[in-house]
Amino acid sequence: MRKIRQISGMLALLCGLLFLQPLRSAAEEVAFVLKVTGEAQVKSAKTDWTALKKGARLHNQDQIRTGPNTLVAIVFLDDKTMMKIRSDSEVRIETTRGEKGLHKRVLMEMGQMWSKVVPGRGGFQLETPSSVAAVKGTEFYGLIDENGETVIIGIEGIIQLYNQLGSVLVKAGETGRAAKKGEPQVGPTTEYEDWAAEDEIQELDLEYQNDAGEKKHLKIRYTK
Repeated sequence: MRKIRQISGMLALLCGLLFLQPLRSAAEEVAFVLKVTGEAQVKSAKTDWTALKKGARLHNQDQIRTGPNTLVAIVFLDDKTMMKIRSDSEVRIETTRGEKGLHKRVLMEMGQMWSKVVPGRGGFQLETPSSVAAVKGTEFYGLIDENGETVIIGIEGIIQLYNQLGSVLVKAGETGRAAKKGEPQVGPTTEYEDWAAEDEIQELDLEYQNDAGEKKHLKIRYTK
């Protein structure tokens, strides 16, 4: 009887730990908001939509939406990967921790984004309703155009753009396109708006908390 009680207690403890694991993962600080111009909102796993401000800490599964004439800039804390979100956009950030850092999934329902991904770390994916863009250290723009197509503009490095119908590699100077019911295509970039380019350099020393509850410091240089 005593052994049965001990086993039951161990099972209850194990179930409790498994139940708490997603909460710890969702509570981990994964990114820092460097800049907000215009109006933007954030929604977490525990709270409804609230105003997003400069200096906010972002967590796994947070959602961001931007209003007209808005720009949000964030930096991921594990490897200094930068991301900017343009006006009239909606994205959700999902992360999983691996040996080389956070694997980042950015799910974009609408809008435009830019990112400069640090190579050799956890990896970065942009997912839209029509395709997935897998990034291994590069700079690129991603957007959903007025026809619902996903557009990937390669600035530096290589991006794999794929869906259920096929896959292409988008290199620097090339633009990839993917529709919901069409095979991805790639060709030379003719023109694009380089809206993420800025000049002024600023330095920050950030303190954040990792998933183990430890306080860490991160020094970054970014364009203001």
